[in-house]
Amino acid sequence: MVGMNDQQSTTPRAFLVPREHQAHDRTWSQPLPTEGLWKVTGQAGSGVTSFLIDTFVASAKRQSDAEGVLFLTDSKESAARIRAEISERLADTDFVADGPMVRSVHSLAFAVLREQQEQLRLISGAEQDAVIRQLLQGHAEDGQGSWPAELRPALPMVGFARQLRDFLLRAIERGLDAEQLKVLGARYGQGIWGAAGDFLEEYQQVMALTGTVRYSASELIARALDVPLGRTWHTVIVDDAQHLSPAAAKFVQRLLQGATLGVVGGDLEQSVYQFRGASPEFFATLGGLEHTVIDLGQTRREPEVSVALAQTPTAQLAAVADALRRAHLEEEVAFRDMAVIVRSSGMIEPFRRALLHAGVPVALNPTDVVLSEQRIVASLLLGLQSLYTPLTVEQWRDLLLGPIGGTDPVTLRRLLRGLRRWKPDSRAEETLRDLVVSKAELPDFGEVLTDRELQMLHRIRQVLDAAREVYDADGSVEEVLWALWNATGLADHLTAVALRGGTTGSQADRDLDAVMALFDAAGDFTERKTQGGLELFVNSMLEQELPTGVRDRRAATPDAVALLTAHGAVGRQFSRVVVAGVQDLEWPSLGETGSIFGQQDLVDLVDHDVDPATPVSHLRERLEEERRLFHVALTRATERVLVTAVDQTDGEEVIEPSRFIEELCEETGISPQLVTLSAEDAAAGDDGAEATVVRVLSRDDFLGELRRTLADEEHSTEADRRQAARQIARLVEAGVPLADPEQWWTTTEPSTDEPVEGQRSLSPSRIEALLKCPMSSVLERTLGFDSSMPMVIGSIVHAYFEALGRGVPEEQARMHTLATYRAIVDAPAWQAEAQVRDFEAMLERTNKWWENRAKKFEVVGMEVPISVQVAEDVHIRGRADRLDKEESGSVHIVDLKTGSTMLSVDSAKECEQLMAYQLALSHGQLIGEGDDLRVVTSTDGQEGLDVGGAALVYSKHGTNAATTREQPRKEEEELEYFTELIAPLPGKTTGPQLEAQAGKHCDYCAVRALCPVQIEGTMIYNG
Repeated sequence: MVGMNDQQSTTPRAFLVPREHQAHDRTWSQPLPTEGLWKVTGQAGSGVTSFLIDTFVASAKRQSDAEGVLFLTDSKESAARIRAEISERLADTDFVADGPMVRSVHSLAFAVLREQQEQLRLISGAEQDAVIRQLLQGHAEDGQGSWPAELRPALPMVGFARQLRDFLLRAIERGLDAEQLKVLGARYGQGIWGAAGDFLEEYQQVMALTGTVRYSASELIARALDVPLGRTWHTVIVDDAQHLSPAAAKFVQRLLQGATLGVVGGDLEQSVYQFRGASPEFFATLGGLEHTVIDLGQTRREPEVSVALAQTPTAQLAAVADALRRAHLEEEVAFRDMAVIVRSSGMIEPFRRALLHAGVPVALNPTDVVLSEQRIVASLLLGLQSLYTPLTVEQWRDLLLGPIGGTDPVTLRRLLRGLRRWKPDSRAEETLRDLVVSKAELPDFGEVLTDRELQMLHRIRQVLDAAREVYDADGSVEEVLWALWNATGLADHLTAVALRGGTTGSQADRDLDAVMALFDAAGDFTERKTQGGLELFVNSMLEQELPTGVRDRRAATPDAVALLTAHGAVGRQFSRVVVAGVQDLEWPSLGETGSIFGQQDLVDLVDHDVDPATPVSHLRERLEEERRLFHVALTRATERVLVTAVDQTDGEEVIEPSRFIEELCEETGISPQLVTLSAEDAAAGDDGAEATVVRVLSRDDFLGELRRTLADEEHSTEADRRQAARQIARLVEAGVPLADPEQWWTTTEPSTDEPVEGQRSLSPSRIEALLKCPMSSVLERTLGFDSSMPMVIGSIVHAYFEALGRGVPEEQARMHTLATYRAIVDAPAWQAEAQVRDFEAMLERTNKWWENRAKKFEVVGMEVPISVQVAEDVHIRGRADRLDKEESGSVHIVDLKTGSTMLSVDSAKECEQLMAYQLALSHGQLIGEGDDLRVVTSTDGQEGLDVGGAALVYSKHGTNAATTREQPRKEEEELEYFTELIAPLPGKTTGPQLEAQAGKHCDYCAVRALCPVQIEGTMIYNG
């Protein structure tokens, strides 16, 4: 037993148990090869890999030289699976080997080169991608490189870097060096090839400066071809040879030529990696070597195939989740024996969320996820960043709400409110930041913070202090990371959750894998860059935008459904498989790879001697490869395979199934099953078949169905409602969360039905929105939907506008305003400069308007507070951007607008905001001077200000100066009518009920989904 906890512990008990050895007594129609060169082929599921494993085991038992037996695969994942089975087969024998018997081709190439060069390291695709992007960024900024002028704007773009990397890999796989690329570019008029050759030369020089020879996987193979093997193997077995690149094929051919027994397995119908340089030609001919062919024939997998076409994307997600849940609960199929296969990695996340929501644990292939994008890793990296650089307010918020901070949004909001009361002269977020980074003891907050809020403060300080102590003592990257991780206490918690299994267990399992991968990266970084600091490590991780391969330490397969791409499913086998999202435009994906660099032209030239000037269409080849990829996905199942797609022709977006589904139905003679989420939408299909209503067999969906049945008297019978009530009572008795009706919001009473206390004031800027829809205006403001980047930009321009009015020199005001804007611009460099120019033009138009205005008006005040009682129940409170006075003494209001939308001349005359300002000033008086100037309610018997009019100033519009929209002086009768119009508005903002009004504004309303006058916001009982 590994660990035993007392009865009070929540940590699961773990026991050591002997490994269950599976019987592998397979029989074959032909004897296993013992000498010579053999090619083994057969359909997917015919047993090619099993035949190769049996051949290897027989040879290992037969040979006295254990070191002379070698099994090669195209990937380390395949090698790991095969190694596990072979080790199990040889566990009860005397067979002993000093080194790995099963390895990938790249692993063997690394070992061969390592014997020649000790300082050798494999660079991952993510690391190489980051280096390439850094070099290209330098080229873009300094104008370096021999890139064609028309492509220079694209140098900083991620897509350009990816295509360049792919192009260089294809060139290296075909034995081309930098000089040869330049020669080919000059010979065939391909300037981009020559530029890529120059870049490759620079890249290799930069890699040489690191002090360690760092090769990509493609470079490893190319270099290994130029050095002696150092030894030979009498038995060489190769699996999935159709996936080998030309260089890898040459490397394997060298091994086979020195072997007594060579066996090469594969299937041309599973050749799906040509887009990344694989060539099936070697497996087709074995390089011209004389060989014998063994064809294992038909597949031994005969799964039942079905097709489901969903009416909506949501229905498809539900259908997939339901199929997996029913297989697990009704047929007792283990989650680990099921898989969901999608075409591309971009489709993984929506399926992951849907499956977890339905209670299906999910296991992802680590190579499908960028390490720094995993939440726990991002939080750890943010914690490390805080040790050497100040974090922004947003970053502190992310850190506190993440795994490191361990808080929740509600507690954080309460903490910020408390800190605002404790220190009202500072922003609460800045106060929180100062408290966290301070080394001093926390002050006495009195009663403004609760114990829970104080606990949150203490936790984040303790975690960061532990890491900071090691960092200040010049600890290594690994030591600092360990101090941070250990202080969180998450290791034990996540381990316990992972051991319990289920959806939360699979999530915890994924988090632990991510943390282990981060520690691996830290260890590798420390080894290769002994002088590299923490900042360099964090930056290197954040710069990686490709998935990173991880070391697999698992002793057992997690009990979770594998969610992977079709390419990631190669070589895998499951009992049940769902091939999901088989949509037109998604599958087949016929886009050309490396079009900028003419990658396919280079491959055709080197492999087939086709002149790049010769037009060649590869559309048919790409279609056939996509068809083979679909075939691979379908043949992963041994018992049952479900193919799903969305067939939505009536929605705003037309979504159609792939042509592959029609081909599959014709080939197998099956008819697609239509699925929907609503009984009302279960209309008959073209063939008269009714659609099946999906009811996901999960706790939450089942409880929701019972609640809908119980509450919907219109669509359910009395018998159904009684039955639903009985089942809910059973769930309550069993302690199922949220089953108790007392916890349902429909059965609870509001905490109060009293209006919000306080003075009912109106802001001029909100009156128009309140007149259109009080509910939308109140909720958007309360929920923070009115906080956006345009509003931040507006605040900056208003600050510039105010600075001009307070006498700050224009050049100085412009300099500080531009500096602030540049600090918040979040866009690629080429876009950022254009945005800065547009922003500077706004400032210029605003300044020109200011200069023109000064000729006719005198500035009375800037950002003048207004608080005026205009009627018994109407109080206007706001702030005027600028108040002017003309020679007659009348006062004018100016409101600066920074948005793109501009009112027409006629609309401005009736603008509610300007009218509210006129109304307030007509009932108010000016008091105070300078910064204390404000407008307050006129005292009894005193007339209000003489208002001459108001104006809207649009800084984004105008050829020279900002465009102005004037509102003339409003007469007393007009203001009285306006007062009556706005008088009910204060009562519509204080609750407890909010009025919703439909109109054109609904098209862009942020709370449409909550609105009772919209379909999205209505209560749903059925479906």
